[in-house]
Amino acid sequence: MAKGVTPVQAADGLTTRQRRNSPLVIVHGGAGKGKSTAAFGLALRGWTQGWSIGVFQFVKSSKWKIGEARAAAALGGIDWESMGDGWSWLSRDLDESAALAQEGWRVVREAIAEARYEFLLLEEITYPGNWGW
Repeated sequence: MAKGVTPVQAADGLTTRQRRNSPLVIVHGGAGKGKSTAAFGLALRGWTQGWSIGVFQFVKSSKWKIGEARAAAALGGIDWESMGDGWSWLSRDLDESAALAQEGWRVVREAIAEARYEFLLLEEITYPGNWGW
């Protein structure tokens, strides 16, 4: 067998390269810590590949000083949007929180439709989804 040639052809007919370059949706969920860390780790791996990276942070406000945002700014080449009004479970105005999340989702849909990024991280999007926003 030649080096780098698989003896089995996949049923979908895709090459390994085609499969590797196919779009993916990865959801880090569950109880406990580590979900955001895992997602930001994937973003960093994409950054090292030279991919265009977009981070859309739902719920949290740009007023919060977030270490990952500081790291992204220091690295450069990572677009970062914080689209919340703080920690929504402490919000005084849940209608405003919902409106911010809905506007954020509109912006994300545009980015997806335009294929603006090769890696798109939607942090904390499960909260607006869970609350029906």
